[in-house]
Amino acid sequence: DGSLSAGSREFRGQEEAVKAEVEGKCGKNFSKYIADSFKSQLVAGTNYFVKVRAIDTGDGFIHVRIYVALPHTKQPPSVHSVQQDKTQEDEIAYF
Repeated sequence: DGSLSAGSREFRGQEEAVKAEVEGKCGKNFSKYIADSFKSQLVAGTNYFVKVRAIDTGDGFIHVRIYVALPHTKQPPSVHSVQQDKTQEDEIAYF
């Protein structure tokens, strides 16, 4: 679990790396797309559950599940799923 901070180096940039994939799944282009907080789950790699401030025409949040494979696989991060219509108060949970 964690909020974004300088100590979150292993997470930094993962949300940006998959922005185009998230926009495709949502059918929107976001003028603002900023990670707010995240939780992580270690599997054969890492699942990041990320709360993102994602703005197209309104102001809102989405939750994005990003899978980052183990480094030796050399696989890029990928989007497992996206939950739309979230608020800043919505807790990040497994999905």
